[in-house]
Amino acid sequence: MKLTILQWNVWYKEDIRNITKFLREHPSDVVCLQELTIQDAPEIGHTPDYIAEQLGYNHFYKEIDLGEGKIKLANGIFSKYPIVSTNWQWINQPTGTGHYDDEYRAYIEVTLDVNNTALTVATTHMSYTNGFVSTLRKEQELRHLVDILNTKKSNFIFSGDLNATPDSLTIKMIGNLLQNVGPTFDKPTWTTKPFSYDGFEETKLRWRLDYIFASQDVKLLETEILKTEYSDHLPVWAVVEV
Repeated sequence: MKLTILQWNVWYKEDIRNITKFLREHPSDVVCLQELTIQDAPEIGHTPDYIAEQLGYNHFYKEIDLGEGKIKLANGIFSKYPIVSTNWQWINQPTGTGHYDDEYRAYIEVTLDVNNTALTVATTHMSYTNGFVSTLRKEQELRHLVDILNTKKSNFIFSGDLNATPDSLTIKMIGNLLQNVGPTFDKPTWTTKPFSYDGFEETKLRWRLDYIFASQDVKLLETEILKTEYSDHLPVWAVVEV
């Protein structure tokens, strides 16, 4: 059976109504989103619930508290198909350094009933490291993630903003377990907005940070990076057969 999946970091600064509009214009069976805000849009309220209500989708999310004085974000999975079970685990937890790689990071998954076939879909938003270089903390986070992915042998799709480049240890290790069902790694997804942090600046779309992977029994039929002015990331879209 054919199934469409869309992966997108929607950028916490973006108006969620723009994101919802784009999702309506690009309907997909399953949507995995990162940087959803929690109680940060008074006229909208809770953005995961808002998207699910506007699209008429089932959904599951994990709220992530980034610390005192910061907004709360969430990873979310939205599905046209019934969600029969959910699961989540921390892959990173803060130890007090205060760095970007010292925040809570969550892996979340749902099992869907796709016309009487069980399909597990998972997503995460891995820690940012300055310039996307490898750090000990990022490698520890990766090991937690790989331990989870290593148990997923069939009917499994994994997506996310991994804050990792194609030549990174992160992508190499995940690629040893799962196949890429997104576009080839030379297709960039970030950034469409100027970025500046701690001496690292970027103004051009030339980084690949967002991915869709799947178990070997999932067949890729079609895939592309979608164009949009919303968010600082571009969505990754794929059609697969499960």
